[in-house]
Amino acid sequence: MAIHSLDWVAALAPLAGFPDTVVTHDRRERAEVGALRQLVTRFLAWRAQRETVRILSAVDSATLRDLGIADIESEVYGDPKDRMRGYDPGWWRKQ
Repeated sequence: MAIHSLDWVAALAPLAGFPDTVVTHDRRERAEVGALRQLVTRFLAWRAQRETVRILSAVDSATLRDLGIADIESEVYGDPKDRMRGYDPGWWRKQ
């Protein structure tokens, strides 16, 4: 039984000793995966910001004042360069 699919040939080429540069559609797939990864990362960052605003809104004003937070939305959505301690958009990756 012969293998007719280019994907199987590309997958088995390193095992047979052939160079693995046979794949022609690899760049396009990597670009699509990169675009999808960027979209998912932006969505997760947006969701994390929204959840941060929700959590901080539940905290009383005395605690927020002790933390140095005057306005929740400007702390979360504002430019991090405007303050000493900014919002880290990748906090959820560091668990």
